[in-house]
Amino acid sequence: MPLLTLRAPRLSGPILPPPLQIDLDAATKIPQMYLDPLNLLMWGLLIALWAMLLLDGIGQIIDPSETSVARQVHGAVWPFFSAAILTGAIWPWLLDSAPEVMLLGSAATAGLAIAAARRSAGRKRPAISFFAGWATAVLSAGLAGFGSARFGLPVQALSALAILPGAAIGMAAQMWIGPSIGYCSAMIWAFCAFTITTMGSDPVVAVAAVMGISAMAAVLVRAAT
Repeated sequence: MPLLTLRAPRLSGPILPPPLQIDLDAATKIPQMYLDPLNLLMWGLLIALWAMLLLDGIGQIIDPSETSVARQVHGAVWPFFSAAILTGAIWPWLLDSAPEVMLLGSAATAGLAIAAARRSAGRKRPAISFFAGWATAVLSAGLAGFGSARFGLPVQALSALAILPGAAIGMAAQMWIGPSIGYCSAMIWAFCAFTITTMGSDPVVAVAAVMGISAMAAVLVRAAT
């Protein structure tokens, strides 16, 4: 059964698809919106993430930031970052298994990535915090899928769960990470893309998105200043 079904005629112009409706029978696959994009905004987020991670790897080969001084001040980045990348590469293959596995996998990826972003603050490695922000958005989508599978929540609740918990986690994580705008930027981008993908399901999606984006914009300004 498809994850999303068409709800209305094409009103979004040539770039974006028509508004879509969440199919509750397949709600456990909501994280696939980020892993298997449905529009250019989602694709742009994923491509930007890949590009930043690739450039970060090339930059570390040319000019490593894991010096002894940096490790003494912040701690080594690579253990958490490597574990986050590895976990993030494995758990999407388990989407068809128990919802608890999906939730634990996305939570582990986000937690490890946030820890790596904390240690990378001030080392001019924005890709790590950007990855952490994307992983947090995926975790929030995983919460929505888990809630649908275990509790049969209505689409309004799914919309809120796919955005608002991520915003709350994101605000706390950004304050802990410190002055790095990559984390908030990734989450705002993710919330905008999610809203465009699903706004046809219910107006509550737009309300939840405005609340989530506003919260992340507030901490983005704080991080930038």
